[in-house]
Amino acid sequence: MKRKNLYIWIIVAVAVAALAAGVWYAVQPRRQELRLFSELRDMQSLVLAEMSLNKVGEISDEGATGVAAVVNSLKIGKRVAVYSYNTYLEAYMDLSELTAADVAVDGRGRFAKLVLPPVRTRFVGRDMEVVEEHYRVSGLRSDVSPRERSQLKELMNASLKKEVEGNDEYRRTLTEQARAKAVGFFTALLRGRGYECEVSVRE
Repeated sequence: MKRKNLYIWIIVAVAVAALAAGVWYAVQPRRQELRLFSELRDMQSLVLAEMSLNKVGEISDEGATGVAAVVNSLKIGKRVAVYSYNTYLEAYMDLSELTAADVAVDGRGRFAKLVLPPVRTRFVGRDMEVVEEHYRVSGLRSDVSPRERSQLKELMNASLKKEVEGNDEYRRTLTEQARAKAVGFFTALLRGRGYECEVSVRE
């Protein structure tokens, strides 16, 4: 009778251990998912690629119209100044948009699946000053004033942004570069932690 009870207790103990192991294996991947999810979100905004965009502008008396054109035609000499100007477009990923559903981990198979937020683009700055590429003022022509350079800079900046907004090629090229870089970066990150992985980026 005692031996029979002992067998029963052994069976119960084995069943409890098996149940506990099953619960542990079920909970462990979820813990890994939450840990990985938290670490990725903490990265916040991740800059992936940058593009420098150049614009060239000219200040010249030859472009004058009306009375100014008549006055300029009577002056001796030439007045031509050419300036260049850079502004910058960057591609980034906002990892605060990542959700728990975007991270899946198979703890037993050491496999992770990650769906990243979409790549976005934004203007991030511009040169403080225009760069003088050519300057020729001769005869009775007046020098190019700081005000004229400042006005030209604003015109070039507005024109450049308009061109970018009207041409998807700039953003498309930058976005493709950033998407490839993001997949490569996070694939290397997960493999470095011992996971085989599948990484994709939302459109």
